[in-house]
Amino acid sequence: MAQVDGQAITTQALDAELADAPPGVDRLAYRKAILPQLVDRTLLVQAALKMGIDKTPEFAAQRERQEQRLLVEMLAQKLANTVPVPNVQAVDAYIAAHPYEFAQRQKFYVDQIRFAQPASTEALLALGQFKTLDALADELTRNATPFTRDHVLVDSAFLPAAIAAQVARQPSGDPILLPYQGSYTANAIIQRMAAPVTGEPARALAAEILRRKAIADALGQTLKAQRQKASISYETGFKPDAKAAADGKTVSDAADRVPAR
Repeated sequence: MAQVDGQAITTQALDAELADAPPGVDRLAYRKAILPQLVDRTLLVQAALKMGIDKTPEFAAQRERQEQRLLVEMLAQKLANTVPVPNVQAVDAYIAAHPYEFAQRQKFYVDQIRFAQPASTEALLALGQFKTLDALADELTRNATPFTRDHVLVDSAFLPAAIAAQVARQPSGDPILLPYQGSYTANAIIQRMAAPVTGEPARALAAEILRRKAIADALGQTLKAQRQKASISYETGFKPDAKAAADGKTVSDAADRVPAR
C-alpha cells in the first residue's frame, strides 16, 4: 500500500486498523483515509528508534504489557468463535428476568453525594436515617468526612437488578444509599425519564449480553484451568486476599472488548 524508506505498509497492517473503524464503514475508503496516518506513525517510530527509546526499561515494560493485553484479547476473540448463538428461550428468559434493562428501563437524573465507606454498619445505617441530602451533607461535614456532590445521570440498565428495582421504587427527593466501587453514594432523584427497549432491539441486545457472558465464562474456565496447573508465588506482603475475585476484571474487560456481531 505504501513504502517508507523501504519499510512496507501492507494491506494486513491497514486491516488491523479496521478494528477501530465505525460499524458498517466502507472498508476501502477507510483504508485510504488512514493510510497517511500510518505513514506518519511509521516516521515517528523511526525517530523513536533513532533516539534509542526501544532500548529503555520503560519501553520493555510497556511492550510486555501491551503484548499481554493483545494476547488475552485475541484469546477472547478465538473463544468467542466457539460460543453458540443464544436460543430464543434463553433470550426471552433474560429479558423477563431483567425488566429494568428493557421494558421498564429508566434514566434518573440525581443529586449525588459520594463518600468513603463508613467504618461500621452502624455508622452506615445512621447516615441512612437522613431525609434530605442537605442534612446528610451537614452530618458528613460535622464528622469531617470528605465527600463530593454533583448531579449525575443514572441508567437502570447498568445497575444490578435488585438495586435497579429499589431505585425505581424510591420516592423523588428521598436519599437512597448505594455502594459504588468501594465507596458509597447517597442519591436523591430529581427527574425520571422512561427509556424502554422493546421488540427486536431488546432481543438483539439480550442476545449480545448473553453472548458476552458466555465469552466471559469460557475465559473464566480457561483461566481456572491455567491457575490449577501453574505454580504461583508472591513476595511478602503482595499475596492477594483469598476472598478476592482474582479473575473478575481481567476476564470481563477482555470479554467486553470482543467486537459485537
